Amino acid sequence: MKIRAATKADLAEVYQLEYVAFGEHGYPDFFLRQAWDLWPGSLLVAESERELQGYVLAGRGEKVNEGWILSLAVAPAARGRGLGRQLLQAAVTALEEQGCARIKLTVLPDNPALQLYQRLGFIEAGRENDYFGPGEPRLVMVRD
Repeated sequence: MKIRAATKADLAEVYQLEYVAFGEHGYPDFFLRQAWDLWPGSLLVAESERELQGYVLAGRGEKVNEGWILSLAVAPAARGRGLGRQLLQAAVTALEEQGCARIKLTVLPDNPALQLYQRLGFIEAGRENDYFGPGEPRLVMVRD
């Protein structure tokens, strides 16, 4: 499995992974394109035999030393092999290399990925009950 910076040619496949993972709460294709432009090198993909198996999108936040993990998804057929952990670690490393001492993310309280985030040093910093609208809670997690 190779993790690399996404190219423009990868964006359609990234969007498909986003849609499969998050459905109506996924980012639209045009946002992924804008993110790719806005944060060069912060959209990473995992590739095996020329097929995308997952991706992670990260970006710098409002504060100079703060970054965000905006999205992480692994293709259903590639789950359970540690790929999510590899992608998350690659994004954390990339943000740290950009000077981000604090990294944030949001996650559904019942998402199995919560354990992954905790194992990589993220702790709960708050909860927003209506993050995406009524009845759509998210935990805000931070790694310092």
